[in-house]
Amino acid sequence: MDTLTNQMTPSKRPLTPLAGAAFIGMALCYVTLFVIYGAVLRMPAEANTTEKIAYLIENKGLLNLTYVLGYVLFSCLLCFCVNVIGGLYQQVSPTAMAMATLFGYFWGVILLCAGMIGISSHELLASYSNSNPAAAEVIYYARILLTESLGGGIEFVGGVWLLLLGAVSWRHSLLSKPLCTFTLVKGAIGAATLFSAEPVLRDLFGITGIIWFLWMGLVMIKKPT
Repeated sequence: MDTLTNQMTPSKRPLTPLAGAAFIGMALCYVTLFVIYGAVLRMPAEANTTEKIAYLIENKGLLNLTYVLGYVLFSCLLCFCVNVIGGLYQQVSPTAMAMATLFGYFWGVILLCAGMIGISSHELLASYSNSNPAAAEVIYYARILLTESLGGGIEFVGGVWLLLLGAVSWRHSLLSKPLCTFTLVKGAIGAATLFSAEPVLRDLFGITGIIWFLWMGLVMIKKPT
């Protein structure tokens, strides 16, 4: 049986249902992004750079929404959950708690930065696309580089947080073995994106994220405070 909340300090226990709701909220952010990018936003594969910039400007409002949900809101929910989960590590493994919490906060911060970069880049593209096309192209490629590095393509930091969480949970029986195993697998997928640019790893990290966040959310909501 999962014993996550039973191991938490009393001050953290009242927050576990809220953290559970936050985990589910993060899963819903992932689902929303999959729906938008899978069914609504489809950039033409054979478009040139100018056409891609025009597409981004045309769909600026919807794209900004995806950055708000998938990066800004997600990172805020994530930081709250990292704080609550930190209450568990404080009891059973202080060193692992410090490392895991650090990587969890790092993940939240870089996602927040990626989201704000994405939103501001759309505004800049709209400003320069007509007056200075060369500058617009520079902004376009800088946007790709920064957002992909910070959270759109490389999920290394989040992967390390999950690996630490899974390892400590397994060692101290803080979560069920299936959930621990799934956490470790998801963490390994995230870490692997540092060494491979294959889209399948990024997509797999996102798909498993929906399951993991829902699973963690239900575990924390069901536990007594």
